[in-house]
Amino acid sequence: MYAENTVLVVGQAKPSREDAIYNLHGEFYISLVVERDTGRILDVDCNTILSVTKNFVASMFVGKNLRTDTEVLEREIKERYFALTQKPLIACMKDAYNRYMMACQGPRQGGR
Repeated sequence: MYAENTVLVVGQAKPSREDAIYNLHGEFYISLVVERDTGRILDVDCNTILSVTKNFVASMFVGKNLRTDTEVLEREIKERYFALTQKPLIACMKDAYNRYMMACQGPRQGGR
């Protein structure tokens, strides 16, 4: 389904205790499928309760660049995403960015 030049990075953060995600999962996660060489985000999923929220988050992330658009994404989240998980979503994105950068600096499998 995904090309060999893609990586999966997962960001995580603690939601507030008032959020249903905290009671159900304990942590908030966002999974990003990213082109290793370009940073372009191809697919997104997160452990929200409602599918409309997942779809909305995906619409903000897909097509953006994890290397270069983190400030754009943070601003868009602050301007468009009004849920208890707004701050955890930003934290998840930053965590995913850090994991992506570490993955791109590490050795590649198979000598590529």
